[in-house]
Amino acid sequence: MAILGNNITRLHPQGRQQTQPLANAIREHLQRVLASEHFDGSARSRDFLCFIVEEALAGRSEALTQSVIATSVFGRKGNFDAILDPVVRVQAGRLRRSLERYYLLTGDGESLRIELPKGSYAPNFVTPVSGDGRAELTLKRISLAPSTPDWPAVIINGFEVASADDREAALRFKDELVMELCRYRDVRAVRQSDLDRLDTGQQAAFRFELRGRLRHEGDDWNVSAHLIDRWSGVQVWGDEYHTTPLPGRWSSSIDDIARVIAARVGAEHGVIVRLLTTEAGRVRPETAVGFDVILNCYHFFFARQVSDLVGTVEALQRLTEREPQLSLAWTYLARLYQINYSFELSELSTPIEKAIGYAYQGVILEPTNARTRCVLAAALLCKGELQAARDELEQALRLNAESLAYREMVGWLLALSGDWDRGIAVMRDAQARNPYCLPHVAHGLWADYMRRGDFEAAYTAALEYRDATFFWREAMLTCCLGHLGRLTEARASIAELLRLKPNFAKRGRTIIGHYIKPPELRERIWEGFRKAGLPLA
Repeated sequence: MAILGNNITRLHPQGRQQTQPLANAIREHLQRVLASEHFDGSARSRDFLCFIVEEALAGRSEALTQSVIATSVFGRKGNFDAILDPVVRVQAGRLRRSLERYYLLTGDGESLRIELPKGSYAPNFVTPVSGDGRAELTLKRISLAPSTPDWPAVIINGFEVASADDREAALRFKDELVMELCRYRDVRAVRQSDLDRLDTGQQAAFRFELRGRLRHEGDDWNVSAHLIDRWSGVQVWGDEYHTTPLPGRWSSSIDDIARVIAARVGAEHGVIVRLLTTEAGRVRPETAVGFDVILNCYHFFFARQVSDLVGTVEALQRLTEREPQLSLAWTYLARLYQINYSFELSELSTPIEKAIGYAYQGVILEPTNARTRCVLAAALLCKGELQAARDELEQALRLNAESLAYREMVGWLLALSGDWDRGIAVMRDAQARNPYCLPHVAHGLWADYMRRGDFEAAYTAALEYRDATFFWREAMLTCCLGHLGRLTEARASIAELLRLKPNFAKRGRTIIGHYIKPPELRERIWEGFRKAGLPLA
């Protein structure tokens, strides 16, 4: 028998034609199991089985934690505590026994069988290996490796504890960490228990490993985490976190610490992506394939070289043709279209309608991904479809209730699309819970302070806007300095703004209007430029 890894959709390019037939065969087999009188699973067991099979077929096996299953299958609330409520463990045991009984009584499983390994909530799909090639499902084992050999992956080791009493907390912490990493999708998360099933050569392909320790000291949890480059043996990142606040020290709940570590390690702006981007530099777009194309996107986001934009877009278009199931490619293609449309960076034709279409494709493939919905909402905002943008953002919040993944972007876009109170509240929440917030918060707060006429606070927010590579920071500063009457500083800011965006005086009203929709707020911003000495056409 050959075990098909539970993330079976991640085939190498040469095996991609097998993906859909295999998925169809698994679904047909599942229906046969559910219809059989020999499968004695309860209604809840059946829902459980259907959910975990579909999640595995969608490539989301790593995210199958007790919390996800409890809320998605058993109707538990977002504050589900696996220690107090063992429903998932109990039902998993019952489902495992029902499957074993079914195969024992029916003998069904000669072509395929579904197994739920102990200690995991992700199913394995098992098929016999035939030497004569007659069986359609005679396949080699599908590796846990990502869809391209160089896609970055991090092994999540169990976090060490000082006593057995803390073991359950450490397991819950690891579950939350893996689940949050999966929400970003930039880096693959692999549990050590899954890695142990692979041979030595396959294990060696996984470059990064996250280790850590949880210590319970009175009312305080102390969490230390270390990211190791397994190829060099070098620790590339490490930090320590606490749950008890002290002056000058960030602290949060144990679950939020797991989410913050996931962001620091595996997000688009995290340690792994920045390290790989620095190592690789820019890959020639015409030769870039697979993850190299995504690396070029990261390179553009970090370096902001407009000359790189056209080649990056073309490489993404080729990637979506070769790997149409890759949501990240559609998301980044939509994002680059939207950025070029709204910032007017190049002459490349990037209509906002196409950005919306590409983003919708990304949402179809990854409906729970907050970043993809944010890209779609940003494109809808630029087009002026404010209610549709808010609907996408509400979905992002609902599907990622406690997650910190791109929460600040959701709040920023909610505010700009008209829901100022809710958007500001979400941004403030993201700021308090995540010390590595993206700069979108500062832009959103600047717009809100401008709306309220608090120009000193708006100026402070503009100073905190860390993304200085394009022109928005200087535009924000210039506007505030004009309103504050600080004209000497305003002239210096105007000079820098026009260096970054030479045609801003001519195109500024249109560019600002892509993001700022209330007419009275637009007028206030344009008045700030006039007072600064840069009237907009």
